[in-house]
Parts: sequence; structure tokens; C-alpha cells
Amino acid sequence: MKNLLLSILALLLLASCQNERSPKQVSEGAEMKEAVPESEKTLDVPWIAAFNDSTQLLEMRKNPVARPGNLNEQDIIDALNLKYPQIRIDSLAIEGNKAIVRIEDASYLTQEIGSAGARVYLAEATYSLTEVGEIEAVDFRFKAGDHATPGILTRRSFESFN
Repeated sequence: MKNLLLSILALLLLASCQNERSPKQVSEGAEMKEAVPESEKTLDVPWIAAFNDSTQLLEMRKNPVARPGNLNEQDIIDALNLKYPQIRIDSLAIEGNKAIVRIEDASYLTQEIGSAGARVYLAEATYSLTEVGEIEAVDFRFKAGDHATPGILTRRSFESFN
């Protein structure tokens, strides 16, 4: 059973790492920040969860193709929505050092990808959003389900990964 779960998780991670690059779409009503030439921006999440074969644990790793120094909070949301189109972050607000993200339709996150898949998504979103600006925590707001519940997460929430 454990090997089956690990195999499914590894396949999920491999499938989710393949994304198509497309021009950045600015959400309606999104505040424009200092412009960075599109040729220098990449819509790749700065952090990815990866399975470590030797420890048999998930761990957070910097994404070698991402350039987080060129990204702002909205770019991270766009990158997450590109990588995980079934888990669309519908809005982002910044309050002090906390990002508030709303996911209106979280059924894929909470009911379909399993607990491990949901944890991977929440970890990648949390690590990636806390990579930019002064953000230290992410307040996820969505309807709770079997595999994920809303709440405030920080990098310390995922210490069991490494």
C-alpha cells in the first residue's frame, strides 16, 4: 500500500512538473507593479516538492528554472494557476506580511488529488509566495474537504518534508 501511494505521488509530481509556457495574462483588476521585461520573466514556481529516493520523504527544493527575483506576488499566482489549472487561485490580497488567497472551486484540491497531492500543492504555494516581498504566511481560504482544509500556513508548516 505504501509503495502504491509513493508511486502515485511520484507520477503526480512528474505530471505536474510539465507545463506549457504561455504569455502572462494579467487578471482583471490586478494592480500593476514595477514592469520587468517579459523576456526576463518566467512563470515557474520558485519552489517545488520532490520525492527523495534515499530518504523516502518529500522535500522542498528551489526550482532551478525559476527566477523569483523577477516575480511579484501576482506572477506567483499566475505560475501556480498555470502549473495547477484544476486548482485556480481566484484572488490575492496582501495584509501586512500575510498573503490571502481564495480558491472558489477547491474540489480538485480537497477531494480528488489525495492528502499527499494536496499537501504538495499547499507546500509549493506557501514556499513560492513567501519567496517574494515581505510575505511570511499564506492564508488559504476555500471550502474544506477530505484532503485539505483552509488556514494560515508558513514554511514551518511543512518541516516534516525535509
